[in-house]
Amino acid sequence: MVGPLVLLGIILGFSVLLFWTTPAPPPEVGDYQRLWQARDRLPATLHELESLATREDGLGWQARVIVGRWHATHGAPDTAVTHLRSALALYATSDLRVELALALEASGRAAEALPEWERVLPRKEAVQAVLRLETDPVRVASVLNKGGAPSEALAVLSKAGGPHAALERARALVTLGRRHEALAEFERYLAAAPQDAGAQLEYGRALERTGDLNRALAAYHGAGAAGAYEAGLLLETLGREDEALAAYRQSAEPEAKWRAARLLEGRGQTSDALTLYWELARGSHRVRDDAALRAHLLHARRGETTKATEAAKLLSPAFAWILGLPHPSPTRVADPAPVSSPAVVVANALLQEFPGEDGRRWAEVELGIASTRGSAAERIAVGEWHASQDDWRNAFRIGSSVLSTLACSRAYRLAYPLAWWDTVLRWSSAYGVDPYLVLAVMREESGFLSTAVSSSDARGLMQLLPSTARWIAEEKLKVPYREADLARPEVNIQFGTWYLGYLLREFEGDTAKAVAAYNGGPGNLRRWTSGGIASPGDLPALLRFTETREYLAKVLNSWLTYRWLYQG
Repeated sequence: MVGPLVLLGIILGFSVLLFWTTPAPPPEVGDYQRLWQARDRLPATLHELESLATREDGLGWQARVIVGRWHATHGAPDTAVTHLRSALALYATSDLRVELALALEASGRAAEALPEWERVLPRKEAVQAVLRLETDPVRVASVLNKGGAPSEALAVLSKAGGPHAALERARALVTLGRRHEALAEFERYLAAAPQDAGAQLEYGRALERTGDLNRALAAYHGAGAAGAYEAGLLLETLGREDEALAAYRQSAEPEAKWRAARLLEGRGQTSDALTLYWELARGSHRVRDDAALRAHLLHARRGETTKATEAAKLLSPAFAWILGLPHPSPTRVADPAPVSSPAVVVANALLQEFPGEDGRRWAEVELGIASTRGSAAERIAVGEWHASQDDWRNAFRIGSSVLSTLACSRAYRLAYPLAWWDTVLRWSSAYGVDPYLVLAVMREESGFLSTAVSSSDARGLMQLLPSTARWIAEEKLKVPYREADLARPEVNIQFGTWYLGYLLREFEGDTAKAVAAYNGGPGNLRRWTSGGIASPGDLPALLRFTETREYLAKVLNSWLTYRWLYQG
């Protein structure tokens, strides 16, 4: 016999089933459903869609795009342009820019369409549009060269004559690595325009890369002040220091002044060197840290304590750390009051209701708009949402943007995230590397973009050259190697962390040397320091590659910030 309570439960269960109705979708998703319904009922709902297009969010962006496309396909390209431009102003994508360019062409505004096409080069349809809209082959080649389509530029110039065609041919050939062929084209152009300093400089670089150093030097001199820095570098490499110093002094570039100061210092002209170092240290360019470091060291060695202390105040945390001096912690202000980001609410609802590609794309637009147009508090909330999804690239990008105007803890944690932390901990422990140093290298190498590829073909989060990665995998770790795996965070982090550990062992635990070698190469570092290093603070000035010198400061600064942020 069924008991009364059980019977009551059965009756209530049947009642729930009988009267059950599907719950209404969240209001945010309901807005999107109404948008699609309005789209499907065009043109009757055109006014409704135009009203939605006034919104400054993802749904407003979608409405602008829908209205723009409708007008583009119904004979009103001018109206389409207005709506598509409005959508681009809210959230830009390359596909939408293509649609705008096509609408501009359809409305007879080719002159306005061309710059839009240029911005999406070297896409195939953009190349075709440039060829369609521009009749001057030299102008076409110039646009294609700047847009990263050198092969197409060469094809356009196959029958073009004149000096300007020769110059564009030379530029395309240089980009394609065909420098010997480029030289003759540069010479044709310069025969007609010998006073073009920029072209002389390009010609000199091509000559230098083909090993024709004497002619390269002549070209640099021919460029006047514009080529003085390049001439100085080449003369210094050739051991002609007096001439190099004279060349550097002709240039207004901070790097040239830095090199001049280094030569003066090496010749014992310390006071003259200090004059330049102080000029640079008080500036805003990238060599100011290096100059402040040299000024501090030189004054300290001369017993000029007051001046040494004054210079020390201008040091970056990285260089203060190298010297063993106290370095102030970064400035930090109070976090903004937490907010509930409407974009995050909408994105979550879209992803839940539309788990496919459409939902992800719509959520991306909502969050993208909020990350650039929202308040600092809302942008932080969007960044934290990306971090919760392990989207470290966007978390870093948003955090860095907020940090430039609001240096609060939450922005710092986005700008310096614990990206792929479990993987970092695993391999840093296995290979004896500080995990925060791994993150600092990753941050400065790729900005947490796992698919990053540099101009030198370095790959992934820690920017490993395929040849180095193969050596690590097959010779050292005895694991299979596939180049495609360098885009996988777990593989790239393992290989990069092993390489950092290897460099730390090679340079007896010296973190600064290991970091410099990670960028400049261990062989180069040994060569640069073969004459000995008077003190740890002298290392940066010995790094011949400007990139390596800057890289050392950036990575060490990031490392110190990570330690301050997460270790206290």
